Amino acid sequence: MDRSFIVIVTGLSGSGKSTALKAIEDEGFFCMDNIPVDLIMKFIEVYDSATFDIPKVCIGLDVRAGAGAFTEKAPWMIALLRSMVSDVHVIYLEASKENLLNRFKETRRRHPLSEVYPNLMDALDAEMKIMEPVRDMADYIISTSEMNVHELQAKIRSIISAKDKTRDMYIEIRSFGFKKGIPMDADIVMDVRFLPNPYFEETLKNKTGSDSEVREYLMQHESYREFIARFKDLIRSILPLYKKEGRSYLNIAVGCTGGRHRSVAVAEEVMELIEGAGYHGKLVHRDIGSGGH
Repeated sequence: MDRSFIVIVTGLSGSGKSTALKAIEDEGFFCMDNIPVDLIMKFIEVYDSATFDIPKVCIGLDVRAGAGAFTEKAPWMIALLRSMVSDVHVIYLEASKENLLNRFKETRRRHPLSEVYPNLMDALDAEMKIMEPVRDMADYIISTSEMNVHELQAKIRSIISAKDKTRDMYIEIRSFGFKKGIPMDADIVMDVRFLPNPYFEETLKNKTGSDSEVREYLMQHESYREFIARFKDLIRSILPLYKKEGRSYLNIAVGCTGGRHRSVAVAEEVMELIEGAGYHGKLVHRDIGSGGH
């Protein structure tokens, strides 16, 4: 289990655990909710010996798993997991008593402890007491009292992305020629046909924007230097905003007439910026093998 990444989502009933689990599932985790505490050990045994490769697991754990033994067994189970796996993170969700009361009234759902505590206020007080030991072990405690669904999802994603670098936003930079059309999946399209065109220089006509001579030619022009500085500033400023929004993919298309000179040079400059900022990305020159200018 050396490569495993396990997240435990726990907390008070009505605090948003289902929303958190959905957000984590969208980040590529295998999620299980409401698993009895006694079965977690069995799951670990099966998981550790299985031939399938599921490195990222999320377990939803709360008083529905058995209130009677929860206080005693849940902290022990979390401690055991942490002794076996280096990446175990506990996210604890809570909300004010007033918020929880309103949420249960609005949804008309029964509290998990209602069989023992018919009065909702008594059930909430009992659950808070039962959950205290687990709360004390949490890596992250999130109060959802003032959060809507989207804000909670964004908070969960920010926690996961900070710990799980494999889920960083994937960015594709694609150069293209307008002669063959705009890429259908482009999120951002930058038309650079206004830049000086190396195609009309005899020594550069048969080269591409990947060649140093073409890039040197472009850098000689103030219009190119000013544009590339401003375009890179724009990309640098919007990437964190796209990531915060929860984007998994971002496709940036840069086009010139033939897709061989200007768009290629600009795309490569942007790719250097993206790699330097620590994002996962791929550079594609769609039309670099075709003719045109």
